[in-house]
Amino acid sequence: AIDLILNFVLRRLSAGGSDRFAATARAWSMANDKKKAKAVSERKNGVSKEVETSAEHKHYTEVCEALAEKLPEKFRGHAKSAAPYLAHVWLFILFAMPYVVAAFLKTKELVAKLPEKIIWACLGFLMCFFGGIFPATIAAAEAWRMCGGTEAWKQATVLFEEFVKVQDASREDDAKDEDKNGKKDTEEMTPNELVQHKVLVAMRALDPDRCSTALTSLYTGWIGVLAILKIKFARTITLGEVIGEAIYKPVSRVEPAIKALVPEEYQKWVPTMCRWTCKIVAISIAWFLTRVIAAFHSAIRGGMIFGMYLVDFLHEKGYLREEHRNSYIDEAVGWAVAALGFLTQMAFGFHLPFIMNLVLWPVQLVEAFVVYSVSV
Repeated sequence: AIDLILNFVLRRLSAGGSDRFAATARAWSMANDKKKAKAVSERKNGVSKEVETSAEHKHYTEVCEALAEKLPEKFRGHAKSAAPYLAHVWLFILFAMPYVVAAFLKTKELVAKLPEKIIWACLGFLMCFFGGIFPATIAAAEAWRMCGGTEAWKQATVLFEEFVKVQDASREDDAKDEDKNGKKDTEEMTPNELVQHKVLVAMRALDPDRCSTALTSLYTGWIGVLAILKIKFARTITLGEVIGEAIYKPVSRVEPAIKALVPEEYQKWVPTMCRWTCKIVAISIAWFLTRVIAAFHSAIRGGMIFGMYLVDFLHEKGYLREEHRNSYIDEAVGWAVAALGFLTQMAFGFHLPFIMNLVLWPVQLVEAFVVYSVSV
């Protein structure tokens, strides 16, 4: 109502009065009209995007349901129920993938411009503050380097290039309209036909020799990493087993009381659930102790790396007269950063603060996967 009144007043003023005032009124009126037109356009675009997203979600849900039909019968119903959620996850991946790839390429470009000593100093600094939060990931990275990390990185790059080729081929295929009926060919396919068609598109785009060599190399490297980690963390697993047995002894005495609270047909599960609960609690305690030790060790090691490479870099630039072999500056800087990193981790309980949780959630997933792989 206010916009209508203002428009009416401005148009009346622009019709009469001085030329200067009339020109100003007309300019105000035209600006207001453009603003309203832009708002209407944005609303229409928002509605069209919502409709497009809804159609894509429905499409991918049907694809997931078609794939669920190929699963064993006991899993089929659960997979169909999860189809809408899996479609949401896939849409999120498709939305985030361009940004992830762009961030990866920008990071790679930035790292390539940095001096090597600064890169190592940054890695040492990060070890001081995250060694106790991601102990398994850091240990896996070190083991991976021992098992041919450079070659593994090359093979991972090969797989990424093949994935980009498949993505480009799929995008070109989605735009095809060979029957010239004004509707894309992929939109006219049933979910089963679409899955089979996309598999054939991927097979045409991929190089089988490169993919086979890359996957074999990565799998072999991961087996070696897993063997090293199982040996390294065997003490943690053993400690968890011992603590679990110690906790289960007093818990087993209250099993009859727990059974009394559970329906008769489920009472047989009480001993098993109590034993597994004790084991999970015990392994969590053992991993926490490992985190404390890893935090202390990585803080010292990272601090020394940071101090050494920082001093050498400053020496190369002419800011310091001596390199790290002939001075104690690197030790002083290293121990100071190590103490700061360890105390910071202790202050946060060896967990990431809220903001860092949002940024480093992929690393947290990797940490959980490595811990699970070693513990199983």
